[in-house]
Amino acid sequence: MRISAALLPESRSGRTVALAAAVDAMAVGLFLAAATLYFVGTVGLSAVAVGGVLTAANVLGLLAPAPFGSLAGRLGALPVYVGLTLVRAAGFLAYAAVDGLAGYLAVTCAVTVATRAAIPLLQVVVGELEPPERRTRTMAALRAVANIGMTAGFLLAAVVQATRERSAFTALFVANAAAFTAVALLVLRARRLAGPAAGKPPPAPEETPAAAHGSPYRDRRFLAAAAANAVLLLNDSVLFVLVPLWTARQEGLPSGTASVVLAVNTVLTVVLQVYVARLASDAAGALRLLWPAWLALVAACLLFAAADGRGLAVALGAVVLAVTALTVGENLHAVSAWELSYVMAPPRARPQYLSVFSMGMSAQLIAGPVLMTAFVLPSGPLGWLVLAGLFTAATAVFAAAARPAATGARAKLPTATVPIPERALV
Repeated sequence: MRISAALLPESRSGRTVALAAAVDAMAVGLFLAAATLYFVGTVGLSAVAVGGVLTAANVLGLLAPAPFGSLAGRLGALPVYVGLTLVRAAGFLAYAAVDGLAGYLAVTCAVTVATRAAIPLLQVVVGELEPPERRTRTMAALRAVANIGMTAGFLLAAVVQATRERSAFTALFVANAAAFTAVALLVLRARRLAGPAAGKPPPAPEETPAAAHGSPYRDRRFLAAAAANAVLLLNDSVLFVLVPLWTARQEGLPSGTASVVLAVNTVLTVVLQVYVARLASDAAGALRLLWPAWLALVAACLLFAAADGRGLAVALGAVVLAVTALTVGENLHAVSAWELSYVMAPPRARPQYLSVFSMGMSAQLIAGPVLMTAFVLPSGPLGWLVLAGLFTAATAVFAAAARPAATGARAKLPTATVPIPERALV
């Protein structure tokens, strides 16, 4: 009971969104673990074709948040988020009818675009449902339960994979469609639970010329922060692309080492995320977290660099310590970036701003694997040192860009309140 109380958001609306996040992640994990086997082994597509489609879809996903963020600025974040979630539901149902490359391309692009566009809008929705002091903790709770949900999805996928029957995969796609329909309904329920005042942004205190036009592309500080955040998000490619390849190259390490340390990352993320979020309850706290995040990420790089090719005992100890440091850095960076991006975005243009900010993850998914495999891995210790340098430069840029908004947010917060229930404050 204590674990669930510590893990879940405090409000009923927050807990409802957390349930939606868990269902979403479970469906995604179920699909990711089983989809390639189905489309290659059952539908008959080549592995190269599947990889090409995923690359094309990720490129479109990079561009998707901006137009949907603009749409959300006009219609509201919640209705656009719900609509995108229903597109995802329809897409997974359509997967059951795919029997060739053209259909696979069309459905995958649609699902990927809807997924990438929905991610930043969920952050806006949470900000509309929760008061300022709870929004980062709620986002952290969503990430923690999403890790649990995705792990459950991976385990369920093993059952589907064991059957290798087309009917089992069809059931998977139908179940995913039902899951995303449920996600949309849960988010709508969370909005009702939050009350009629939720979702109304307070008046913007002092807007820059870029903010007055609602354009993140004219806000140089915000663009600098978004670009720096994209570089810091390379920790994702380090973990899921570089670490498995690095462990495979170390002589004597057991073949399952990468899977074990990835499991360590998942467990630590679930445990750490909500507790770390308490350190970023306001923008000033979030700004202070950037440098500890940098220290942990750089420590991981230095451990990998020092242990490269040094033997079994050194490699085993280094990979455990490095992945632990990487996980700490990842979690500190995540909660810091949520709060800082939110306060840097003008209240009435948050969908547009946060959609642009989220493009960093899509950019990282495209460029990160290439950087890790083509440069960092073959360069040995030098590659790790260059990566540490990138993390250092990105942290400095992000901190400098966010400092005016972060240091001014605390003073401006009381004047940003209006005589409506606390839950409406964003």
